[in-house]
Amino acid sequence: MVDNLASDENTVLLERIFQVHDSPCKAVLAITGGGAEIIGELLRHGSGSATVLDAVVPYSTEAMDRFLGRKPEKYCSEKTARLMAMVAYQRALELSKGSGGLADPDVIVIGIGATCKLKAANEREGRIHKIHIAIQAACETGVCTLELAADRTREEEEKIAALLIFNIIARHCGVPKIDLPDGIGVAEERRKRIGKEGEEVREEVIEKYASVSGLVGDLLKQQSRIPASSCKTAGMARLNLNEVKAPEKIKLEEIKPEEIKLEEIKLEETKPEKPEEIKLVFPGSFDPCHKNHVFMAICASKEYNAPVHFEISLTNVDKPPIDFISLSQRLDSLRKYKDKAFMGGVCLTNAPLFLQKADLFPNSTFIIGADTFNRLFDAKYYDGTVDTSAILRHFKEKNVRFMVFRRKSVELSIDSESLEFCEIIPVDEYEDDGTSSREIRNKRNETQELTGNVK
Repeated sequence: MVDNLASDENTVLLERIFQVHDSPCKAVLAITGGGAEIIGELLRHGSGSATVLDAVVPYSTEAMDRFLGRKPEKYCSEKTARLMAMVAYQRALELSKGSGGLADPDVIVIGIGATCKLKAANEREGRIHKIHIAIQAACETGVCTLELAADRTREEEEKIAALLIFNIIARHCGVPKIDLPDGIGVAEERRKRIGKEGEEVREEVIEKYASVSGLVGDLLKQQSRIPASSCKTAGMARLNLNEVKAPEKIKLEEIKPEEIKLEEIKLEETKPEKPEEIKLVFPGSFDPCHKNHVFMAICASKEYNAPVHFEISLTNVDKPPIDFISLSQRLDSLRKYKDKAFMGGVCLTNAPLFLQKADLFPNSTFIIGADTFNRLFDAKYYDGTVDTSAILRHFKEKNVRFMVFRRKSVELSIDSESLEFCEIIPVDEYEDDGTSSREIRNKRNETQELTGNVK
């Protein structure tokens, strides 16, 4: 009987795998910590090349750091899974290009990132087993998380992780998901498990997705470290925070709270204003936007008698692009100020370099901090393709200026030529209390760890 059940499960999985292979979806997979057996399942039955462009298993911390291009805050977390999926997606874009350097319009590419903490020999007592899987597509970021509570073997946990990875791929390909073993994610009475401390725990897959329009998605497709000579290829989508659609409301009396698992966030762009109409631009990551950002924006808006447009580049010089869930969180931190007099809107770009920003926003003044100012003329951020004199010349041609806010702990590297188009705001006019986005994120992570709500 047991053998028959196992046979039936394998038959269903095989059928679904070939359904995925029949779809136009091609993927790069990056998997660490568990679940890597799904790579073999996708390949060993034949036709694997129809789906798999590449697969990597960055298992050591050194391999993971190199794969991401940075050291993550946590190796097993939702955020790290999303970073892995984004790096995989960028590789999928490159691998899907033909000999002419153009992508096949009939091919849909995705990146899959999975990071797991599964059962290990001689593990410490109370170690939590978690699975985080993310998908990055042209217009969507998704992530699913499962915390395992029941006592299982490593092999059983590996199977669950592999099936979850397959299911997130299947969903994007329009293929039915595979039921997880032990009734995970089904009827309430079957989801209940006894945890290691004897408490009753529900094991359920928590999912959330954020989607954007094609115009915003194209900013990622067009990404690369665009050299200065090609910065005209940078693009922009302007968002009006008043017009961003909120998730549809659910009548709570009609659905149990634990069944609300899918968070969909739609970001819609408005028609871009002419660049000449945008006079004040505040570039940054705003992860999150905090009171020092707001103070800088208010000062600039009052001095120039113009609204401030916050610019977020989805692409970066030295780290992976911003995924759409992270983007939604950053926009939430800005949306709090949407009715303030200084707020002009948000511009999304794929312009990480100020040479590119100058092309997108000519005749504008950029609001920047001391750290950014010191990097403004650093040739390493331009891949060595331009020197300081060329950067200065480009800024003058585009008629851009910089409003630079000093920080107490940062010395400015100022020369007479750069002062021609820079206004330096003294420290005593800027209420710099040392607050930083990194500090806020670290405190938030500490709070989540103390409350047990860690992602």
